[in-house]
Amino acid sequence: MVFLESYYEILILAHLFLTFVLVGSLTHNLLVVAGYLRGKFGRKKLELRYVKYSFWSYLIIYIVGALAYPAFRVYIRTHFDPNLPWATGLFEVKEHWGAIGLALLSFYYLLRRNFEPDKEREKLWLYAGLCFLINIIVWYKVIVGCYLSLLKGSW
Repeated sequence: MVFLESYYEILILAHLFLTFVLVGSLTHNLLVVAGYLRGKFGRKKLELRYVKYSFWSYLIIYIVGALAYPAFRVYIRTHFDPNLPWATGLFEVKEHWGAIGLALLSFYYLLRRNFEPDKEREKLWLYAGLCFLINIIVWYKVIVGCYLSLLKGSW
């Protein structure tokens, strides 16, 4: 028996639903940050809330994914390795970007806690660039994750 094997489907569903929260909060965050670059600072409290939701949902998604990984490794990935080695590679690249994304989002979250976008304009471009990069990473992970699930989603 594999660690948490009987909870695999629940863990994967939690992973999926939390991803909706993450994608929604990050995308909305990006829209507000784009407004900052145009001099619109009326939604700072809402944007800070989006950053908090993004950080905590990403962290929980990462933990849930780690809990589901042993069963995935035994049942799903063993199917990919001999038949679709490129899919295994794609999954590994996705996971590496996930770790980088977690580090960047942690820095982004800490930066935002002590940052006033309308008063500290010199940090705004760094903040906006991080926001854009984190969104690219998360959207890449979502698209690749959906594609890999279509190839072989359950056992």
